Formats: sequence, structure tokens, C-alpha cells
Amino acid sequence: MCDRPFAPVFIEVMRWELFGQITRKLAAVRDFEPERDAARYAEQLLALHPRLFTRLDGGPESVVARMAARTIAVDHLREVCQLPDVVAELQRSMANSTMGAGERLVRVAGLAYLVCENDLIRDDLPAGFGLVDDCIVLRGARLATAHVLGTDHFVEDLTMIHYLAVAIPDPLLPDIEAALALAAELEMRTRPLPNAIVELAIRELIERPPTDYPPPLLLPDHEAGVETQSPLLLSAGEIDVADAGLLVIEFEDGTRLQRNRDATLEYA
Repeated sequence: MCDRPFAPVFIEVMRWELFGQITRKLAAVRDFEPERDAARYAEQLLALHPRLFTRLDGGPESVVARMAARTIAVDHLREVCQLPDVVAELQRSMANSTMGAGERLVRVAGLAYLVCENDLIRDDLPAGFGLVDDCIVLRGARLATAHVLGTDHFVEDLTMIHYLAVAIPDPLLPDIEAALALAAELEMRTRPLPNAIVELAIRELIERPPTDYPPPLLLPDHEAGVETQSPLLLSAGEIDVADAGLLVIEFEDGTRLQRNRDATLEYA
């Protein structure tokens, strides 16, 4: 089972519908065991993303590819098991007096994605594979508001989003980018708005969580021509090096991400 059970943070809004749905969804996360479930996750990865392994000797069918897929699977499942902690941190942060209404809206919208029935990837895929997009969006919400409570997680969030994205089907990468851009856009759109308007949008998400993505928001239309880019551009990747837990993944845009043998991530 996941190392840490869900310990909900009891702030005033916890009694509302969104947070009740989150609690119920996270209860299922406790059933995952990264080491036990890695084989099934790796099977999904190999089947859906054979291109990721094409540079390796023997290609996707090789032993090296299967070992690399299992390494990624364990890491991704550990991230899925961290969802309760990430959610708890986001909830806790919203009670911080230094956080404005706009930043709270970004984080609530990220939490709403977690319980959205029609999000970008089905949640019921085997071995937690369908929760990777949720992990990305929640980290994106934190990334878009990193300036509020400091940047302790900034590089960690960037590298982990990139690493998780190798599990996203290539056709969906633009949609994941759009989800990350939405978080940045919300933060920007709400800056000139009165807090009362933004708080109404927050309350609507909490009381009536959306079933579809992107969620409808009770905000005035933003200026035409204002376009917000994703804080992180995502593209398909291929494993360039796989050696006893060391992985180097090269993406189409030239970015190289290194997964070290101690499971830390850095840009190569």
C-alpha cells in the first residue's frame, strides 16, 4: 500500500462537496503499491508508448526496455501515492493569509480536476495509469502560483511534470499543455478583479465540482488577444540512455531529462 494514508486538512471549506469527493477518490489511492503494481503500469507504458523505447538496443521488446519501463512505473506510482500529500498541501496553503483570491482559485481549479469525471485520461486505467494527468495538473497548479509561498518546489515540479508526461499519449500532450496554461491564465486573469468576484468563482467550484474539463468559471471574459502559454512545453520523448536505473530521456524540443540512480531528476 502507499506509504502514507490520506490525512485531510480541516479548513473551513472541507465540509463542501468538492472536498468530500476528493476524500472519497483519494481513499482508492491507498490501495496502490508501487513495487507490486509496477509490472502492470509498465505494460501500459510499453503498449501505449513504444516510441519511448525505440532508441534502446532491441527496441520496445527488449529486456532493457522492460527494465526501463519498470523503473519509470515505480517512480510514477510513487508520485500517484503522493497525491494525498500534494492535496493536503494545496488545501493547507489556501488558508495562508498571504495567498490572494486568484492564487486560491488556481489551486481549487487544480483540485477540481482531480474529481472531474471527464478529464483528459480515464481514471480507471490499470495500476493507476489514469491518475498521471491528475498528478501533472496538481503540480501545475502549484507551479503557476509558486511565487506566492516561495519557490521551494519550482524545479521539482518542472522536472516531475516532464517525467510524468512520458506516460501521456502523444495526441494528448497539447491538451495537457493547455491545462497547464489554464492555471497560468487564471492567475493572470484574476489579478485586476475584485476579490469578491474571484471568491464567487471559488465557491462555485467547491459547491458544484465540474464533471467536464475545462471547468466553466464564473469570471468576466478576459481581453481578446491575451494569450497565455503553458509554463512548460511538452513534446514526445525517447529514452537515449538506460543503464541500471539511470535514464536519460530526450524530447523532440531538445530538452534532456535525467533520472539518476537515486531516483532524483535533473535536466541534462
